[in-house]
Amino acid sequence: MSADTLAPDTTTPSAIILAAGEGRRLGGRAKASLRIDGSSLLQRLGSALRGAGIHELGVVIGPYRDQLLPLARTCGAQVLQHPRAGATLIDSQRLALDHHLAQQGETDLLLVLADLPFLTAAHIQALLERWRQRAPSVDAQMPVVAGVRGHPLILSRRAAEAIAATPRELGIRDWLARHPERVLAVNASQPAYVSDIDTEADVEALRAALAPHIVSWP
Repeated sequence: MSADTLAPDTTTPSAIILAAGEGRRLGGRAKASLRIDGSSLLQRLGSALRGAGIHELGVVIGPYRDQLLPLARTCGAQVLQHPRAGATLIDSQRLALDHHLAQQGETDLLLVLADLPFLTAAHIQALLERWRQRAPSVDAQMPVVAGVRGHPLILSRRAAEAIAATPRELGIRDWLARHPERVLAVNASQPAYVSDIDTEADVEALRAALAPHIVSWP
């Protein structure tokens, strides 16, 4: 088989970043646009996913298209735009699942929130390695830090299809709760999996943790 006809890699998940939040507790800001030394959280996360060996990358965006579209393009990510305002997290999950099932063949799906400033390629690689070693009965995996579920979440193709077949008002959390025997919780000590940005206090804590690096809004 020549290099031009190699079969697609189905062992590495495709990834979709969920970046459609309204950022209300941040005064109406796109969380993924927050910058560390001039590089946005979205760009940093895109680089981390690429560094972990993920090639197929999408980004769900919502009300901040003008800010996030250029950032997504610098990541080489396909943009999935919500068709309406006020979309919920479940709406974002549904859009991501629909796109994945329509476009990504037999690959699994990695979903990750856009506002995880400490997440690196090494963190993602560790989860991917554990995913490849999972038992055949496992269809979902997430890191758990001190009892708190984190991100990224990885779903098998089979799980993605099963979730997509449930009523549209139900999200991924509902399916996970109803199928605990198919979910692998990976105990981890790294706070990067659960440290997100929701409030101005979170931004100030990030500034303190990363000083003297510059944390700023565009």
